[in-house]
Amino acid sequence: MLDIAEESYGVLVRRVYSAGLDRARWSEFLADLSTLIGRSWIALHGHDTVRNVNLGFLTHNYSPDHHSSYLQHFAARNPWNAQAARVPVGAVIHSQILLEPGVLKRTEFYNDWIRPQDDIGTGAGVTLFRDRERFLRLSCNVRFRDLESMEARLLGLLEAIGPHVQASFQLSRRLAGARVGQHYQDALQLVPEAALLLDPTGRITFANAAAERLLEGTRAIATADGRITLPDQSAQQALEAALAAITHGTTSPGAPITIRTDTAPLVAELFPFVSGEAPVKPPLLVLLEGLPTAILMLRRSTSPLGDALESAAERYGWSPAETALCRHLLEGGSVRGFSERRGVSFHTARNQMRGVLEKAGVQRQSALVALVASLAPRH
Repeated sequence: MLDIAEESYGVLVRRVYSAGLDRARWSEFLADLSTLIGRSWIALHGHDTVRNVNLGFLTHNYSPDHHSSYLQHFAARNPWNAQAARVPVGAVIHSQILLEPGVLKRTEFYNDWIRPQDDIGTGAGVTLFRDRERFLRLSCNVRFRDLESMEARLLGLLEAIGPHVQASFQLSRRLAGARVGQHYQDALQLVPEAALLLDPTGRITFANAAAERLLEGTRAIATADGRITLPDQSAQQALEAALAAITHGTTSPGAPITIRTDTAPLVAELFPFVSGEAPVKPPLLVLLEGLPTAILMLRRSTSPLGDALESAAERYGWSPAETALCRHLLEGGSVRGFSERRGVSFHTARNQMRGVLEKAGVQRQSALVALVASLAPRH
């Protein structure tokens, strides 16, 4: 269970989505995250693994000198990068799973960059974006001597906030810098993927050209009275629950919702939507005014780890249900989310999780994700 005040966590979530619409506010989010974790060093950093160069380094608590030396010299010598490049998007991975401390401590990177910074050689991170050449990660480092007292809070907070950070980054990236304000409809037309704005009842208030083409070309999504209707009942329930949570400000989406079609599956991702024409207001006022409260992104499902998951399932003898659970985790979901999605008890899903871990010979969910990722082919 996340051991921080609900109000503090709510502020952090709102900060995440504010940063998605105003990139200048990412620094505020990093500062808030560090405060909730405790004494920690936070970074949003990208890396080109082919050219072995840094693509951006936004930090909190790192000194200006260490920030500069990373960009000038140590980014190319960071031993975590080669391992991080294979981590699934959305997976929270302990740094010691990516690289054993004994190996780390024999590197120039540790001795000349990490150790002088109060020995901040451990922690965890979550991948926000990855393709064949690049990745973007949110990394949280702590001192080795603080790990035991801070580990549970660090991992729990990253597990909870990770999906929000990923969703906010994706929204920011898809808008490609277009200003979201009074002309948000024009901005969304620039997004290459299907984007629909929904009011609190699920009624479509706007669909960009890509969304209109997709709705015309698939039977997996229907519109009744202007509202989204999914033939997959579990997907429909998940969509409605996520929309209600966003509308009432209690939470925002967790794992993406997969919609099965007669060809390839679609993935639906629901984010809070705030603009100059749809500001944050009490739920009832938003409902009465018919303003958009959420943005629904639809895309064809692609799974770079699909082959790796199939290989792992065959190697470790996972049942179909266990394999489905592992797929859900790779997509950034949780055991509880899987139980709700599949309509089984949390006790049943937890037993399936134990079975997956025992057959794979690992003890933690993060180690399982890393194990499957290690089976993915290098590009």
